[in-house]
Amino acid sequence: MEVIVRKKDSTRLVWDSKPRRAINSKDIEFQTAEVVLSNPTRDESTIQAFFNISSYIQLQRNSMNRLIWGNNLLTMQALLASGYEGKISLIYIDPPFWTNENYYAKFQVGDKEITKIPSVIEQLAYKDSWEGGIDSFLDMLYPRLQLMRRLLANNGSIFLHLDYHIGHYTKLMMDEIFGIDNFRNEIVVKRGRKKGLMYQFEKVDRMHASTDNILWYTKSSDSKFKHPLSERESVEAKWMGFWSNVDRPTMRYELLAITPDRGQWKWKKERALRAVENYQRFEDEFNSNATSEAYQKLTKDELDFMKNKSLLEYWRSNGQTLEFIRKREGVKYPEYWIEPREHKLIDNLWTDIEAYDYSSNYPTEKHTELLDRIISNFSNEGDLIADFFGGSGTTFVIAERKGRQWIGCDFSKIAIQITRNRLVQNDSKPFIIENICNYQRQLIYLTGSRIYEVQRIILKLYGASPRKDYLNMGIKKIGELIELVYVSYPDRPVTAKKVEEIESLAEHLDGRCYEQLVILGWDYEYNYDEILHKRERASKRQWHTKIVSKTIPSEVYEYLKKTKNIDDVDSLDGKVQFYDKPYLLLLKPEILQMQRKYKVTVGIDRYVVFDIPIEDEEHHKEVQELVKDKPLSLIDYWAVDWDYDGVNFKSTWQAMRRIGRNIQSIPKSTSKELEGGKLYTIAIRVVDIFGNDASNMVNVDLKNKN
Repeated sequence: MEVIVRKKDSTRLVWDSKPRRAINSKDIEFQTAEVVLSNPTRDESTIQAFFNISSYIQLQRNSMNRLIWGNNLLTMQALLASGYEGKISLIYIDPPFWTNENYYAKFQVGDKEITKIPSVIEQLAYKDSWEGGIDSFLDMLYPRLQLMRRLLANNGSIFLHLDYHIGHYTKLMMDEIFGIDNFRNEIVVKRGRKKGLMYQFEKVDRMHASTDNILWYTKSSDSKFKHPLSERESVEAKWMGFWSNVDRPTMRYELLAITPDRGQWKWKKERALRAVENYQRFEDEFNSNATSEAYQKLTKDELDFMKNKSLLEYWRSNGQTLEFIRKREGVKYPEYWIEPREHKLIDNLWTDIEAYDYSSNYPTEKHTELLDRIISNFSNEGDLIADFFGGSGTTFVIAERKGRQWIGCDFSKIAIQITRNRLVQNDSKPFIIENICNYQRQLIYLTGSRIYEVQRIILKLYGASPRKDYLNMGIKKIGELIELVYVSYPDRPVTAKKVEEIESLAEHLDGRCYEQLVILGWDYEYNYDEILHKRERASKRQWHTKIVSKTIPSEVYEYLKKTKNIDDVDSLDGKVQFYDKPYLLLLKPEILQMQRKYKVTVGIDRYVVFDIPIEDEEHHKEVQELVKDKPLSLIDYWAVDWDYDGVNFKSTWQAMRRIGRNIQSIPKSTSKELEGGKLYTIAIRVVDIFGNDASNMVNVDLKNKN
């Protein structure tokens, strides 16, 4: 790594693997995973008005708030492709700090607090370690900053939150991408909690870091902002010296019998003389009222206090417009009066607020006061705000509170569900949760691989030997058990029909009947388990092969970057875990006739997590025992779409775990009044504390009921 100073404009940071070309925005599109209408105060008329517009999601997507799950590089490319270039007024990002540490989310299950062993997706989100050293970190950040500059409006700002680990390198990158003339300031903000552990050491190799740094850049050097104000602090009225050491002869005139021979007065002569007259009138009025015996007994300091208090009242009674200048005994130059203010001007030292909060059990959660200050002072109501390292969602909560639109993104499902929960609990406006269309395929293309190559690599990561006749199948031996393993195609949910076909093949392939068929799926269709059981019961033949359905972890993308050919996968054996797909069984709907409607009750009968990703054996057993007594205790969130159209899941009722001291249990069922004369498809989506999600549907026939 080296720093090159160019003659023309600014310093440039160069490293061996630095991208030579700016990334091009591809024709990538979004797909809606969930439309969320927060249920705390939304009434039925609001929900109906929202969904009565034909194709509302397609027509209004760009005007809705958007929470996007996925790689932020692909997300920003998709935003550029869909017309967002130059549309975002403010970007705040809090990327990894190159700390070489892993961060874990904490959840409370029952009375036990556990540190969740991250599933493969969460390792990518929480892991701040870089095998390629600082070069690999810069490789990650550099193209993303380039895309952010394109998304930023011409008068927009970007705030990049870092610390001492990487801030100095990033400053040079920002100078290159945004231009050194567009650097506005480096803001110092207080971390918050201090570590008392340092006191136990007699000698240390470094001091405790109590601050973070925020780099503030604009896209244009012409961008102007109102002076930022602190809503936490006010400024009391006070007297300040009227003379300045800035040498301007034209501003030296006689004032209160004094003419400076150097420096200058701070105001023009006419304004200063009016201020002198204003104070003289006040003083005459005050002296006329200060002849009483009570005033004569006051000390000089007490009299000054009363005089300043009276001056404030005099200023207010005259419309808060008067200015004052006086000459005080013992002071060389005149003084001018600074009026009181409700808000204090902010400089770049923000030690009055803290950078971090820990209310959501997210390890690097940013404080609402920090985002409130940035969003309030550097954007306007109605502006579009973005955060492409969304984390716990503080940016979006404050954007909602301040009347801004927002776009958020994160690769961690845990981050997405924490953000969704916070937004629902804060009664947010309707927002959509999205994925990237052909997401797995796009990520595979980013690694430079082909689909069939990735399928064979996944087979080897699972421990299976790829077949030569079926490129998406392999064989795995576990003792005397021989498994047939199938890898699904990216972006195609595994269907029960497809599994039935493969099970039929497994019964005679290679002239034998395989005892076990393992399905490795990127995603599964709605009601997969129930439909599969129905197909087996309805089948004219008996199924002899046991079917085990597992999910492909997103961690495989990280390993795809390291594999030059399929032989490299052998060294990764055991590093990727494929967990069994959770099982969701719904309650049979209950229908109760009302006067003009029907009260329909739906809910969860069972939710089974077959593989609990907790390595500690004692904790693992405790959670297993808890789940036996409380089957829904691992559910973090579940939602209902009372009229699922088969395309967009419309979440109009949500239940979620509450964090903090008062943890509320998840309800098992919920009810809603529905009109008769229609067949309803009711969909339910569940997300557990480990990031797994499952969906199922039930049909409620009210066609012949009016």
